[in-house]
Amino acid sequence: MNHNPKTLTPIHEATVLLAGTARDVAPYIASEMKHLLGALKIFKKVFVLIIESDSSDDTIEALEKLKGSISNFDYISMGKLVGKIPIRTERLAYCRNQIIQAVSENSKYSEVDFVILSDLDGLNTHLNGKSIADCWDTSVPWDVVTANQLDFYYDVWTLRHKFWSPGDCILQQINLEPILGYDQSVNLAVWARQVRLPITAGYIEVDAAFGGFAIYKKQAYIAGKYVGSAVTDGVWHEACEHVAHCGDMRKRGYRIFINSALINCKKPADQNPKKPKIFSLAVIKSIRSIGISIFGKKRFKKYLDLLAE
Repeated sequence: MNHNPKTLTPIHEATVLLAGTARDVAPYIASEMKHLLGALKIFKKVFVLIIESDSSDDTIEALEKLKGSISNFDYISMGKLVGKIPIRTERLAYCRNQIIQAVSENSKYSEVDFVILSDLDGLNTHLNGKSIADCWDTSVPWDVVTANQLDFYYDVWTLRHKFWSPGDCILQQINLEPILGYDQSVNLAVWARQVRLPITAGYIEVDAAFGGFAIYKKQAYIAGKYVGSAVTDGVWHEACEHVAHCGDMRKRGYRIFINSALINCKKPADQNPKKPKIFSLAVIKSIRSIGISIFGKKRFKKYLDLLAE
């Protein structure tokens, strides 16, 4: 596989698909689209595909309005998935896999060079065309490039790096708590990984990352599949869906980097917090209760939504 950066389609000649999942985003999806599309003006052509599910507000109406006002904008509503797929990360995996399927099978996306996956909850406040263009001004042979944050790198549940974050931080915290107590286990398993990456730190190669915004070469993106659960030491548990997708890409030789200069926000903030869900499985109850304790704190608002209904 040729990873020469010269094989990157020049940014002003590239066609991209901006994609994401959405639930109850009616109050801010229009402003979110305006901001994101403004940052993506540097590309030749931009398609938009949003996968919606389980909304209880006017999200469908808002998406339909955007479809009528934005060129190449489309959405797919998956309806009510909660009853069929009760675990949130598995629902996210299911919805994100619809994006992969669309890119692979829908002829209107045949001209797409890059898939840009973005959170649509107001996270990407600092994203701009200059930082995106920086990803093309490099000799680093990336197939996937992901975002960084100004205050601290927050997305350590997704992050996989041999030395920095080799495994699931939530499971590590669960296993450490009986030994070290709650505070020390959270500090060691989660907070210690959330380091500040200066924007001058360059490109950091990882095995998995997302951070709320990522750019994928199309062939890399469709080489993987999202999975929202895993089995560790014989125990089934909820898992960040990006990890499996990144793992599939890595197995096929694609390379994933965090670009420290690709800043998408100061720190994460959840505009749409939800009440925690009570799962039937004991292990998920443990993850949920720990999630409430850890992620309910200000610096973990983003993760509160990950473990919510």
